Amino acid sequence: MSYSAGGAITVKYKINYSKYEWLKKIILKNLGISNFNKLRDRFEGQAYFDRFLVRSYGELALEKFLNQTIIDLDQKENNKDYFPVFFCGDKKIALFSFTAGEYPKIIRDNFDIGVFVLVNLDYRTSEILGFLYSPLLLQLADNKHLSPVQGKMYLGEFKDFNQLLPINELSLL
Repeated sequence: MSYSAGGAITVKYKINYSKYEWLKKIILKNLGISNFNKLRDRFEGQAYFDRFLVRSYGELALEKFLNQTIIDLDQKENNKDYFPVFFCGDKKIALFSFTAGEYPKIIRDNFDIGVFVLVNLDYRTSEILGFLYSPLLLQLADNKHLSPVQGKMYLGEFKDFNQLLPINELSLL
């Protein structure tokens, strides 16, 4: 599985330890536990923990790249369904954060631009691989491996990373 962005320039960010600890505190609150040793169902708790960090690392990287404060810290801490909305000019951005060994799933939502962020949880890094405009992205979504349940939430998986445009061209919009 290759995540090469077709020779395009990618942008990599390191999530600092204080942000990591802040995100862990939110996760504990969302799970209703006082520490990670009290996870009732380790697999489900760990899966939530990982999904939350992957999404959050992508959000923090995109916020840093756009050089805008977009994430509402109070909402992120107090609303477990909170997702920040990103814009570049008047174009709505959909963020697709994922880890190595998986393909990002394309959500059924209205957006103009899809930005892809590869997250490494072990090293607390996020690498913005590139972006695509919605029409081409939707055309490239592969739904062959989606279950019927997943098909209700997602259009398909994105696998053709060579099609990505360099992220540094996004700021030119």
